[in-house]
Amino acid sequence: MYATPSLLSSSMVHNETSYEPPAGPPPLLAPDEIRHLAFQGWLPVTLPHELLQTLDALSQAAGLFFDQSPEVKCRLYPASNGTENGFYQVECEKEYLTFRHHVHPDSVLEHHASEAWQSIGAFLHRMLCDLSRAGSYSLSAWPKLLDGALEMAADATRLQDTPTLMRLFRYYPTSGFAASHVDLGLLTLCIGSGQGLQVLDRTLTPPQFIDAEGAVVVVGDTLRSLMRNQVRAGAHRVVENPHGRSSIIFALRPCLSHDIDLASFGGCGTANANEVYVSVKGNKYNINATKDIREKQQQAQREKKSISDATRFSSV
Repeated sequence: MYATPSLLSSSMVHNETSYEPPAGPPPLLAPDEIRHLAFQGWLPVTLPHELLQTLDALSQAAGLFFDQSPEVKCRLYPASNGTENGFYQVECEKEYLTFRHHVHPDSVLEHHASEAWQSIGAFLHRMLCDLSRAGSYSLSAWPKLLDGALEMAADATRLQDTPTLMRLFRYYPTSGFAASHVDLGLLTLCIGSGQGLQVLDRTLTPPQFIDAEGAVVVVGDTLRSLMRNQVRAGAHRVVENPHGRSSIIFALRPCLSHDIDLASFGGCGTANANEVYVSVKGNKYNINATKDIREKQQQAQREKKSISDATRFSSV
């Protein structure tokens, strides 16, 4: 069972006779929502009205961007860092634009992206603090872990240290999909138009993928690791939709330039954030790369596992 008693305790229930405001940002989630997020690894969320308006404006601006020719899109946002920055197209599946920092700060698209980035970042920060409080953990690790992540960076100066990103997707009708996976970072907000996003429901026997309705937050593998498996990473996928689908995702990831105080998560000592992140990342292949790249990465993982298994069995 991933959700241990510390995250299922009554510590989040208010004491009517004596209640002091908690440290950090104000609580966001109810105790039942925390339990759901810890057990399932995902949670449907109700977003503030102002954020919904910002996301609607961003979605409209994204639609205008995607309606342009591939040449224009590539020129405006050339791909870099593999699929981690700029415009990228996967033939017969999808196209998407990844923001890591401003490129054209005066554009309408980036104005809305920047506003959404700040609002979503604050929203997810509150959820992280709720999880820490529920586990009786300190909030002291979050300022360093979220350094540079809560606002859209002005330029690429800290690109290697701050992997947090916003990604705008357009999935093509009938063929656009993303295989089952868990995200790499801390928390990811997913919101889209049209059916297609599915999450793994672990209350069913056996667990089955179900359609996600509205905005959903999923737990990433780095947060699962930091919280010592007291929360699950949320498995999800995108299935084909005959009408196509557009979506916005915001992946909150840790800053990699600071050490992590493991005592803030019930451990001892410190860990290098970059080493933790690379270790988690090493077990995954890029679901948003082109088909040939995905297949090469999957084959490399299979070979790595075979070597590891052979070494383990030979040493028994």
